[in-house]
Amino acid sequence: MGNLIVNLKNSQEVAVILYEKFNSDEGIFGHNVMPEDLLPKWGSESTSPHIVRGSYEHLMFITLVVSIDYQRDADQLWEAGRRTFEYRRTRWLFSPQEVVNKSLTEVIAAMRIHKLAKKPVQDAQIWFRVSKSFFELYNSNPANLIKECDYDALKIFNKKFDPKFKRSFPFLSGNKIFPLWIRMLHDNVVINLKNLHRIPIPVDIHIARATFNTGCLTGKYTGTISDISDKIDEAWKNTLELVNHPKLKYRLQLDEPLWHLSRYGCKFRTRNSCPKKGECPVSQFCVGGTVYVSSTRIEIDT
Repeated sequence: MGNLIVNLKNSQEVAVILYEKFNSDEGIFGHNVMPEDLLPKWGSESTSPHIVRGSYEHLMFITLVVSIDYQRDADQLWEAGRRTFEYRRTRWLFSPQEVVNKSLTEVIAAMRIHKLAKKPVQDAQIWFRVSKSFFELYNSNPANLIKECDYDALKIFNKKFDPKFKRSFPFLSGNKIFPLWIRMLHDNVVINLKNLHRIPIPVDIHIARATFNTGCLTGKYTGTISDISDKIDEAWKNTLELVNHPKLKYRLQLDEPLWHLSRYGCKFRTRNSCPKKGECPVSQFCVGGTVYVSSTRIEIDT
């Protein structure tokens, strides 16, 4: 794993600055809206009303789209999800009781119309399996899973360690997607959950890149994101235990700010130069050396 060291002094300052900036009107690089924040409409026409935030339709939209959120451009994925919902002929994809009455071929065809599936067969298989499992185990409603867990985020999260659950909910129960879904249940679907402070940050390419570029985790490392995700999560867990802030209490609250920092800033950095440095709210912490982060390989020497 290399000799990576957590810089707790830096990480505390970075955490507070990014959290406050993201939750201000200014945002980070002018952005504070996540791709999943935009609600689909009931129709494709511009005057059509949006679905209600927190409704069953919204819960199914968030749950099923995030279940195929792997190796995807987030903007493209969620836009495709909205267009698929807004098109009356493909809206059935968001109703488990309708999906189970379709063939896999029909699911593949429907998911292709608005490019919801990047890998047509695999994505359709995941979508069908997750829908079927909610239909069979939770009466087609993820809210029943949440109620079963007494609205406890940790109890929901611990489901992923059950082999039977993992088979029933492939990819959704994955190391990145499952904590991401839990965050979205709280932030997007507005479900009040206990123990959110015990849920790991969903480490992806953006969280990793922002963590290393800000010097919150320094040293040498060559490998993959999956092999280093626990170390990154631990760094932010330890950080938040030291932060004294009236609103910033747990590391899931840093998922969106870190994502925006990387998506609109750090990804443009070359070896020792970042064209976004003048606009970056944490530029004073930007490290020198090598920070290379991709979906398949990480190389750190800072």
